Amino acid sequence: MTPKTVLDERSPMSLYYQLKTILADKIHSGQWKVNDRIPTERELCDAYGVSRATVRLALGELENEGLLYRKQGKGTFVAAPKIEQLLSGFYSFTDEMKKQGYNPSTRIISFRKGKALDEIAQFLDLPEGADIFIIRRLRLADEQPVILEVSYVPYEICPTLTERDVKEHALYDLFRERYNVFPSKAQESFEAVLADAKEADYLGIPHGSPVLRLERITYAFDRPVEYNVGLIRGDRYKYKVILT
Repeated sequence: MTPKTVLDERSPMSLYYQLKTILADKIHSGQWKVNDRIPTERELCDAYGVSRATVRLALGELENEGLLYRKQGKGTFVAAPKIEQLLSGFYSFTDEMKKQGYNPSTRIISFRKGKALDEIAQFLDLPEGADIFIIRRLRLADEQPVILEVSYVPYEICPTLTERDVKEHALYDLFRERYNVFPSKAQESFEAVLADAKEADYLGIPHGSPVLRLERITYAFDRPVEYNVGLIRGDRYKYKVILT
């Protein structure tokens, strides 16, 4: 790989940032495509006349921004674009993935009947000890894990719900079509946390990776119909808010 671009050492912009911008442009323009292996650190050093430390800094920031990912012993590759969720109204995972051209799917980790205790009962506005369904799921987009979640659903609104139902159909579709329950709004809160070993294994990320923890209470006619806690991969997902 021969030098093609000379970085400007007199520019107020640092060398690593100039290099980062050039490499990001190759990704955004499609010159480097998703899952392409990019040149090695040594090849980039030779091509742009910079030190390995400069290259590593540029690549590290691109990786942190979700544009690149590394495979141990194989190199650095172009990452798929992040899934973007606009927080401007009520939404469902399945519907949003389809709108953005992804194939959504769900892997059921566990499905059981339990009791609403403590804060779960409060969030769902249920008496202490009321029956609920507890559904742990892994949500995937194009077969890649993106969200690990647990849903708590009042038993009384969908008493015939089965694990097969949840595996084969979107939960909100079941609410609407089978139980005449129409989710209309939700309250959400977010915080950054670190995935523990088990959570990281489900999501296919390194142990201790940062993820976004989302808590959501979904309502139908002002009645809580689901309390959901999800862990969302920060390298594959981003949320967008429009302020007016």
